[in-house]
Amino acid sequence: MHVPIDEVRQLMTAVCTGAGLSEVESSRVVDHFLDGELRGKTSHGVAKFCFESQFFATRAGEPFVAEDFGAVAVVDGNREVGPLSVGFAVDVVIEKARRYGIGLVGMNNTQRHGALGYWTRRIAEQGQLGVVMNTSTADSTVVGATRSFLGVNPLSFAFPAEGGTIVADLSTTVAPMGRLWEARRGNGGLEDGQFVDASGSFTTDPDEAAAAVIFGGHKGFALSLLVQLLTGSVFGFPMGERIESLLDTGYAFIAVDPSFGGERKTFADENSALVRALASVPMRDGGTLRLFGRESDAVKAAALAEGRVCLGTGVFERLRSCAGRS
Repeated sequence: MHVPIDEVRQLMTAVCTGAGLSEVESSRVVDHFLDGELRGKTSHGVAKFCFESQFFATRAGEPFVAEDFGAVAVVDGNREVGPLSVGFAVDVVIEKARRYGIGLVGMNNTQRHGALGYWTRRIAEQGQLGVVMNTSTADSTVVGATRSFLGVNPLSFAFPAEGGTIVADLSTTVAPMGRLWEARRGNGGLEDGQFVDASGSFTTDPDEAAAAVIFGGHKGFALSLLVQLLTGSVFGFPMGERIESLLDTGYAFIAVDPSFGGERKTFADENSALVRALASVPMRDGGTLRLFGRESDAVKAAALAEGRVCLGTGVFERLRSCAGRS
């Protein structure tokens, strides 16, 4: 069903204010999750907002820098609502990069958020290279294994270029866990090859699915392991099966300012030249190479132009229920 964006925003805002968030805080949280929905990332949009909203009222206080080592810092999320704590950590890493040329920030003890690309885009809009990643409970495995052992370990990177920021946003599993959660609620099914059951066999039954499958075989496993280290042992955070709750989940933020404290201003220009070269690569179907993020940019622009967003009936009713409008 196509719902006016303003109506969706109002309902989401009502959920936030009902949980005790201020007007400014509510706006930040809604903007984050709604951006995911408008970009077609439905597993990280309104549906995830509805799920995460049950934890909003459990926030303990504002996030803070617990340890500072110059270019590196550790943030205690203080059980804050995800988009608010992550926004704080992103501000810290941007400032670190401005001062030192590079910033690395780790964070845990926070509620969850939506799409990572929202945050790397924010870093890139400051003229920096941004990388953001997080882990989760041990919900992923490789083909052939009989139990899960790593988080789903998504990551995103973004950089400025002519025509708009380029954003890559991906999980290191074939499908995000949000797809499984929605399938269990009856909103769509699972495709073969995405999840395995308790014996390690592929399954399309949401109720039998026990773990998400890491993409790319051994190479994907290596990438997921790197994300696990950067969101875990680098900062002394729990990893894999030691992650017992969402508050144990580790996050890592990296920002690189290519001026390195000087006046170098060619970063975006050099990126633009590369992007133009990539965009000119011909494909066998007659098109050209698809660039990360450009499709979601177009989807969001079309939704904003129409003033409406397509929501599943079940998701919309869940949002209304969360807002006390059912």
